[in-house]
Amino acid sequence: MKADLAKIELEWGISETSFGNMLIASSPNGIVHLSFFETDEAASFQQLTHDWPSATLKRNDRLATNLSRRIFQTESTIPLNLDLHGTEFQLQVWKALLEIPSGKTSTYSQLAERIGKPSAARAVGNAVGKNRIAYLIPCHRVIRGDGSLGGYRWGQSCKSKILDSEKTVLTQP
Repeated sequence: MKADLAKIELEWGISETSFGNMLIASSPNGIVHLSFFETDEAASFQQLTHDWPSATLKRNDRLATNLSRRIFQTESTIPLNLDLHGTEFQLQVWKALLEIPSGKTSTYSQLAERIGKPSAARAVGNAVGKNRIAYLIPCHRVIRGDGSLGGYRWGQSCKSKILDSEKTVLTQP
């Protein structure tokens, strides 16, 4: 798997969203990275190059804009391809994240129970944090056991906006 990743070619770009600017990257197989930023494009790009150090990168803002439309316009019916790279455990956790309904939340402990590893809440938290395609694999739906939002790579404000937007969509007629 590592040898394949060394040869990977990624197109990446920036697009505006209601949650801040988005940096998104895609391989020929699908989306591999999605991150939000307010003003620091360089830091977001640095995270992409950290996650994909051997990739060949080509900027394509048109692709980013097209993907953004498909992601954030609810009437879009075109499915998105995701190109996931992680350990078996991470993939198991990410699959469980996809099962949390929009507008709902789960705790790390509940997620650990869902995957059949009730004592692995901390490991689940680490796997959630390794999710390179946040929002599409909805790590924002995981909260602390005490009901507080907890952390989010792009800040609690962004996490709160995303959760609020999902709840708003659910309450619209």
